[in-house]
Amino acid sequence: MSEFFRNYLWTGMDYIAAIFLFDAFSQRKRKNAVHWMIVAAFVFLTATFLNTSYLFMASSWQLPFVMGMFYLLHRLLYGGSKIFSFYIAVIFYALPCCKDNLMFTFSLLLSKINVYATHNVGLSLTFLEHFAIGTVCYLQKTQRKHRHAQTENWIWYSVPAALSAVSVLLIFFFRVCFQKEKISSLPLFVCSSFIICMQIAALLLVSRMEQNVHFREETIALQTKSNAQQESIEALSAAYAQQRKLSHDFRAHLDTLAAMLSQENCDVGMIRTYLHSLQTEQTKRLLLVNTHHTALDALLNQKALMAKNRGIDIQFRVNDLSAVTINLVDLTVIISNTLDNAIEACEKLPAADRQIYVQLLLEDGELFYGVRNRTLPVDLLPGRLPVTTKEDPSYHGYGLQNVQTTLKKYHSVYALNYENGWFEFSTDFLNTSIS
Repeated sequence: MSEFFRNYLWTGMDYIAAIFLFDAFSQRKRKNAVHWMIVAAFVFLTATFLNTSYLFMASSWQLPFVMGMFYLLHRLLYGGSKIFSFYIAVIFYALPCCKDNLMFTFSLLLSKINVYATHNVGLSLTFLEHFAIGTVCYLQKTQRKHRHAQTENWIWYSVPAALSAVSVLLIFFFRVCFQKEKISSLPLFVCSSFIICMQIAALLLVSRMEQNVHFREETIALQTKSNAQQESIEALSAAYAQQRKLSHDFRAHLDTLAAMLSQENCDVGMIRTYLHSLQTEQTKRLLLVNTHHTALDALLNQKALMAKNRGIDIQFRVNDLSAVTINLVDLTVIISNTLDNAIEACEKLPAADRQIYVQLLLEDGELFYGVRNRTLPVDLLPGRLPVTTKEDPSYHGYGLQNVQTTLKKYHSVYALNYENGWFEFSTDFLNTSIS
């Protein structure tokens, strides 16, 4: 009976280690209390199955069950794709397998008998083994605590997951060879040492690859910011040039008015008509978008100038946004990325089809933002971003991912829709500043 309770203890320690490793690479989906209740349920179910399965099932069939339980645990408690959950389950399960195999072969090498046959020594050693695995996973979690760099691309985990799977298969292969007396204890120990080194390399490879991905994403983000700053400089230069032209024209208009007024029999009606036409013309030329919010006016007019320079018909529907208190950095991320995507999509169309409609309305304490643009056909799948149309696919996804992250701060959602050649993005969120 005590053996059954020890199995619950070992299973519990394995699951705690798994949670540490999962925390290192994934974001939790559930609250802390619910999180650990689910873990406890998995410990009970797994240990109960292992305690009873020896009566009717070969030990080799326990492997897919236990690995499947780790997979389900990750799917229930953490975000990420299904293939990533499978990969991380394989990587974790290979750890205790390699550890058990190394200790088994080491005991054979020392005494030609299994050291676990001695009750007290075996119990203490087993506890230390599970504690060591938990410590390794906890250190991995602590090391990555302040730099969650998980990539959405599961391909990055293919190589370390494949190494982990090979490690488990090699363990079974050499065990069978040893049972059939095709290999002695010394070569078996050497092979076990090699396997656990390969598994450690797989763990290090995961962190190294994600670190490289993180640096690559930062480089792309910096490049994107650099491009945005270049566009801002161009827009400001154009605005400055236009302002200089307006100043020059304004002086000419003043001279004209002065000359008209200096005449002895000046025509007041003609002067009034001239002033009216001048006021109308200057109002049209000052701003394409006027929201009474300086920063938003600068951003929207910059994007409008970009669109006009690319032969795109862009139209705005706005109201008085002077009362907007939302963090300007957050607004810039959302508006800039979505308008950039709309402009990019329109550039691939014939000149006559390039159209963008933008809405930015503040009503009842909520800001509604929507962009509707013509585009080539787009495949929209639930829970996924649109497939990239960029010439360099490595730049895909960061814009809308940044929009997603920003909207999560405001507990807001967005809608994507494509119909009859029109793509639409829309969202609304509370008019409040969140740091």
